[in-house]
Amino acid sequence: MTAWLRTLDQDRLYRLLRSRPDAAGVPEPGRLAELAARLARPGAVGAVLRRLPLPCLQTAEALVALGPPAARGELARLLDARDGERAAGLDTALQALAGQGLVWADGEDRLHCVPALRQVWPSALGLEPPITELLAEATSEELRAILALLRLRVPVTKQQRLALLAEQFADPAWLGGVLAAAPPGVGQLLAEGAQSVLVRQAATAPVGGEAGRAARWARERALLVRPHHGYGPARMPAELTLLLRGPAWHAPFDPQPPEPELVPVAATEVTREAISAATGFGCQAASVLAECADRPPLLLKTGGVGPRELGRIGRQTQCPEAVVRLVLECAFAAGLLAGSADPGPSRPSGKGGPRRVVAPSKRPPVDPEAGGGQLLTTPAHRAWTEQDPAHQLAVLALAWWTLPFTPTATQDRDGKAWPALVSRPSNPSSRHARRGVLTAAGRLPEGHGAARVGGLGRLAAWHRPLADRLPQDATPFGTVIREAELLGLVARGTLSPFGAALLAQSPEQPRALLESAVALLPAATATARLGTDLTAVVTGPPTGRLAALLDLAAERETRGTASVWRFTPDSIRRALDAGRTPEQLGAELAAVGAGTATVGSSGNGGSGSSGSTIDTAGARLPQPLAYLITDTARRHGRIRVLAPGCVLHGADPGLLAELAAHRRLAALRLRLLAPTVLVSTADPVQTLEALRAEGYAPVEEALDGTVRVERAAADREPTVPAQRRPPQRPVRTPPTPAELRSLAERLLAGAPDEPDEPPVDRRTEEALADRARLLTPAAIRQLAHALHADGSVTITYLTLDGDRTVQQLSGLEFDPPFLYGWSRLGRTQEEFALSRIQDVQPA
Repeated sequence: MTAWLRTLDQDRLYRLLRSRPDAAGVPEPGRLAELAARLARPGAVGAVLRRLPLPCLQTAEALVALGPPAARGELARLLDARDGERAAGLDTALQALAGQGLVWADGEDRLHCVPALRQVWPSALGLEPPITELLAEATSEELRAILALLRLRVPVTKQQRLALLAEQFADPAWLGGVLAAAPPGVGQLLAEGAQSVLVRQAATAPVGGEAGRAARWARERALLVRPHHGYGPARMPAELTLLLRGPAWHAPFDPQPPEPELVPVAATEVTREAISAATGFGCQAASVLAECADRPPLLLKTGGVGPRELGRIGRQTQCPEAVVRLVLECAFAAGLLAGSADPGPSRPSGKGGPRRVVAPSKRPPVDPEAGGGQLLTTPAHRAWTEQDPAHQLAVLALAWWTLPFTPTATQDRDGKAWPALVSRPSNPSSRHARRGVLTAAGRLPEGHGAARVGGLGRLAAWHRPLADRLPQDATPFGTVIREAELLGLVARGTLSPFGAALLAQSPEQPRALLESAVALLPAATATARLGTDLTAVVTGPPTGRLAALLDLAAERETRGTASVWRFTPDSIRRALDAGRTPEQLGAELAAVGAGTATVGSSGNGGSGSSGSTIDTAGARLPQPLAYLITDTARRHGRIRVLAPGCVLHGADPGLLAELAAHRRLAALRLRLLAPTVLVSTADPVQTLEALRAEGYAPVEEALDGTVRVERAAADREPTVPAQRRPPQRPVRTPPTPAELRSLAERLLAGAPDEPDEPPVDRRTEEALADRARLLTPAAIRQLAHALHADGSVTITYLTLDGDRTVQQLSGLEFDPPFLYGWSRLGRTQEEFALSRIQDVQPA
C-alpha cells in the first residue's frame, strides 16, 4: 500500500485523509508507511465497510475470494461486469474502495486489498483461500511431490514452486484437463465437496474402497488440502471451486439500487408535509419537556424512565410513547435533561394534581442508568425554551443524528423491554442506518416518493447493507424511517429540504441545518387571543417569553398547532407568588393580548355586560379576567408563612426583650413575634452557641416539647477514603480541512512531521519497542504519544489464560516491563505486561 500511496497526488491524498480521519488523528502519521499501517487496521476497516453501499461490499468480497493480487479482467469476469452498466458499476465501486484506502491497483493493473478484508470474509463467496494460501505452510519437499504428480517441472525454491502452482491453477483449461484424467469417483467427490463441508470432512478421514482412493488421489495433487495441524475438513482451493461451479456461475453483483414503487409527489407537497411534521414535533417536544420541568419523571431503581412514567407523560401531553421516547433521548443527548439523585417530594399523579415547578438542577448531574432519583431539566433547557422553533428543532435534530443507538427502539435482541434513557450498547450502525435512510430518500427520482415504507427500507438497505436491523421492525429500517418522518426529515416518501440540510451539515457548512429550519418553519407567535371565557388561544408555536408567561399565569389545556390556556384562581395565585403585582400581571397580559374578545356596552350608556373590558393598571383586559386578578390579589398574602432558622420562647417577657435588643446577638437577627416568642434566622446549633457565649443558659427543645439531652460525641470512625474516579477522557476533535491538506503535503514531500503537541520522547519509543515485541511501529508511536499527552488508548491484550481482551485505558504510567492504567472495563487501576499487548488504537 505504501508504494500506491506514493503514486497519489496531493489532492487525491487529501481526499483519502478526509474520508478516513481516523488515520490522520493525533498523533499525526509521520511517514506514508505509518499511514498505510493505520489504514489497514482491522477495526478501522470494519468501520469503513459499515458506511459503504452493497456494490462496494460485493466487489471487495469477490476480490478476497480471488486472492489478491488479482487481474481486473478476472474480477470483472467473476462479477459478470465486463461491459455496459455493470462494467460502469464496477468502476464506480473500485473508485469508492480506493477512495477509502481498501483496494488499489499496481502498475500492472492488478488489484490489491488490505489484509483485514480476509478477516471480514474468511470464506468469501463460500470459497476457501486460493492454492497459494492453502499451501503456504507446506514444505518444499511436499510441493515437489505435488508438482511431480501433476507432471509439471519442479523449480528450485519454494517460492518458485508456489508461483508455478498458482499459475497453473489459475488456468481453467489446464485444471479441467487434470480433472478429465482423474480416476473414477474423483469428479463426483470434488463436485459434492464444492457444495458440502461434510463431504470434505469425510475426504480427510482414512476410508477404504473407491471413495478412499479418490480422496487420496485428490489430496496428493492438492485438489483437496488437508489442514496443516492435522484436524478439520479438507479445504478446496478457490480456483477449483469456481471451475466446478461452471462458467455460467457469477458472484452476486447489484450495481443498480432496487426500484421501489413510486408515486408522483410535488415539491410543494413535500415541503408542506415536512413543515406540518416539524412544527408538530416541536410543539410535542416543548410539551414533553415542560411536563418534565413541572413534574420531574422518577427514575427506576435499575435505571432509566420506566413505562409508567412514559405513559403518564404521554397522557399529560397527549403524545404517543414513541414521541416521548424520542424527545427524552434527544433532549438528554443535547444536555437539556440530567439525572438527579434527589427523589424529590412525593406527588400525586393525574392531570389534576398539584403543579410543582422545579428549578433547574445545580447539583452535579447523575447518569440516569445509575437508578433512583429523578430526571430534571438543566439551565440549557431554559435557554432552549427562549429560542425560536427553528433553533429548538435544529438542536433536537442534531442530537438525533449523532445518537449511537435508535432512540425509539423498545426491545433488545432477546425481546426484553427497554426503558427510556437506559444505557445501551453503543452501535455505530445506528448512525449509518440514519444516513442510509436519508441518502436513499434523496436518491429517488425528482418529483416522486416511495409509495410504501418497505420500498424505502429496501433501498436504504442497499445503501447501508451492514447496518443492523431492529428486531421490532417488520420492514427494513421501519423504526428509523418513522423517526425521520416525525422530525420532518422525510415526507411523502422522499427527502425534505430539512433532511437535505441535515445530510449537508459539515464543518464547512455548520449552519446548513439551522438556516434550513429557519426558512422552513413559521416564526413563533408573540401574541395570544384572550377570551371572555378565561382562555388564551395561541395559533402556531408561541415564543419562549409568551409560553413562560401563560404557563405561569394559566393552566395549559391543549398543545399543538394551536395551544389553549385557561386562567384559574390557582394559576393567578401562582403568578402572584412569583413576585408579580396585580398591576404588573395585568399589564403583561394586556401587552401580549391581540384581538382580545370584547362585548360592547349597552346602548343606554349603562355599565358593560360581563364580556366587556375594563382598565387594569392602564391595560385593557376582558372583564372576567380582570375581576379574577383583582379578587385573587385581594385574598393573596393575608396569611404569611415564615421559615425561621429556629424559635426561642420562654416565660419571662423581659428576658426575651433583652435578647432582642442585645447588640452582640445582632448576627442572629432576632425578631419579637409575641411577648414570649422570638424567631432567629440562624439554626439551633448556631443560636445555642451564641447565647451561651454571652452568658445565657438556653436548652434545646424537641418538636414534641421535651428537652433534648446533649451527649458527648462518640469516637469518630475512620473516614473511608474516596474512591479514585477515572480520569476524564479528552475530547478528540477531527482535523480541519486545512490541517489535512498540510498533512498531505508533508507526507508526499517526505518532510518531518511537525504536530502542535510537544515531540514524543524517542527514548520512550525505544523502551516500548524493546519490550512490546508484538506491536507495530505505528502502534508503539500511538502508545508513546498517549503516555506523553496523558491520553487514552484502546489495547488488545492477551491474558495468561490465552484469552484476548480489548480494554480502554487512561491515566497511563510506564514502568518497564509493565504498563499501568485505569481500565474502564474493570473500573480499577490494572497492570499489563508489555509483551502481551497485541495492538494499540486511539480510544
